[in-house]
Amino acid sequence: MAYLKSNDLFAGLTPEHLFERVPHPMVIADHLMTPDNIGAMIRLADNIGATEVCFLGKEDEHRLGKVRRAAASSRDNIRWYFSEETDLRKIVPNGKKIVAIETSDNATCIYDTELPENVAFIVGSERNGLSDELLAQCDMVVYIPVPGPTRSLNVSHAAAVALFEWQRQMLHHKTDKTCKT
Repeated sequence: MAYLKSNDLFAGLTPEHLFERVPHPMVIADHLMTPDNIGAMIRLADNIGATEVCFLGKEDEHRLGKVRRAAASSRDNIRWYFSEETDLRKIVPNGKKIVAIETSDNATCIYDTELPENVAFIVGSERNGLSDELLAQCDMVVYIPVPGPTRSLNVSHAAAVALFEWQRQMLHHKTDKTCKT
């Protein structure tokens, strides 16, 4: 067994065919504080085939160089922007269900929850999570069970788990086992 570059491995696979049957997801992040997390969210959204990433809060220009470095080539592959809008329905296109990835009293386990096909995922800030105001605007709230002693995930890691669980569900429900082509 030898190392194989990811581009070589994925050359024969066609996971992007998923989007012939379901809409591309959207990603929203609320007031992220670190450029590494902002860049990681851009790269993750690009990896999953999201339409865009909206960062709630003010654009902090002195950090954009670090954001671009962390996002790498993804910074030019996907639309990403900052918005001070607090009404999620003004940001999220009609028809998309807003799913919060958060610990909340009404959250359900992501692995036991059927995720919507047409979705916008939202994650909270590194320190405070999502505000009650934003949570109230969501159609559903899911949590990721964390069995280790540190019971919280990095925001970009939580988003990755949720986005790839969404992809797994969409591939499974559509009976197109794209990874097995």
